[in-house]
Amino acid sequence: EKHDALTTLQRELPGLRQTVPLAPYCAYAVGGPAEWLFVATSTTELEHAAIVAHELGVPLTVLGQATNVLISDAGLRGLVVLARNATTALDGELLTVGAGAPCTTVIADLAQRGLGGLEFAANIPGSFGGAVVGNAGAYGASVADVLVRCELLIGGRRRTAEPADLDFSYRSSALKRGREAVVLEATFALHGGEASRLLDEIARDAELRRRKHPLSCASCGSYFANPSRELPAARLIEQAGLKGLTVGRAQVSEKHANFLIALPGATAADIRALAEEVKRRVFEHSGVQLVEEVRLLGF
Repeated sequence: EKHDALTTLQRELPGLRQTVPLAPYCAYAVGGPAEWLFVATSTTELEHAAIVAHELGVPLTVLGQATNVLISDAGLRGLVVLARNATTALDGELLTVGAGAPCTTVIADLAQRGLGGLEFAANIPGSFGGAVVGNAGAYGASVADVLVRCELLIGGRRRTAEPADLDFSYRSSALKRGREAVVLEATFALHGGEASRLLDEIARDAELRRRKHPLSCASCGSYFANPSRELPAARLIEQAGLKGLTVGRAQVSEKHANFLIALPGATAADIRALAEEVKRRVFEHSGVQLVEEVRLLGF
C-alpha cells in the first residue's frame, strides 16, 4: 500500500524527494526527516499536492518558513509540502497573497508603495499562510484585524473563509487548534500611507527587536503565549529565575526569557525538555500554566 502511495505521489508530484532532513528548512535548525517532501512553487501545485495526499489518505504537513514550529527528531510521516507560492496581487487597497509569500519582504515592498495596514508584521519572520494560522501579531494588532478572506482546502475541497469562520483568538485560530485545513492564499485590507513614515516605523521596530531579542541564535521567537498583555510569559520565566537555564543544548535566552534558543548541536528533544522544565518551574513559582505558542509537530 505504501509502495502504491509512493508511486502515485511520484507520478502526481514531479520533484518529490524521499527521506529529506527538515532541519535546514526550520528556524530551529533541528528535527528529523520528512518521509516524502514536495516543494510547491505555485498555489495550483500546493492545492494539487494537498488533494493528492487527501485522496491517498497520506498524512499531510504544510510548512511555510517553519519559524513557529518544533519538529521532532523522529521527523514527520507522510507528505511534507513546503509552501513557496509567493505571488502577490494588488487590487486598489486589497492585497491577495500566496500562503508561501514571506511577510517581511512583501510588507516592506508595500510600505515603499505607500500602502500600510500590515506593518505590525513587517519584522515577524514567516509566511502569510503561517501568519493566518497563528493569527500573528505585535503591538496590539494582528492578522485578524486586516484579513478580508482566505482560500482554504478542507477535506480536499476548496472554500473561501472569512475571519468570522476562523474563530481567531490571541496568536491562534480554528486552523491552529486542529481544523484540518490548508491555507492557499489570503486577502488583506490595506490603507494608504506615507511611504517614508511606514518605512521609518518598520525600521524602528526592527531596531527594537535587535536590542530585545537574541536574533543571532536559532529560535522560533516567543516560545510561550503570553497569559495576558499585563502578564508576559518572559516576566514569569524571569521571575522564576530561569534565564540561562540549560537542558542539553537548549537554553533560556539571557536576553529575552521567552526565547528558548537552540545552541549548536541541540536536538528537538533538548528544546522540548527545556520547555517542560520551564513550564514546571513557572507553575511552581507563580501558579501560572504556560502554553506553547510554538507548534509541536511529530511528537
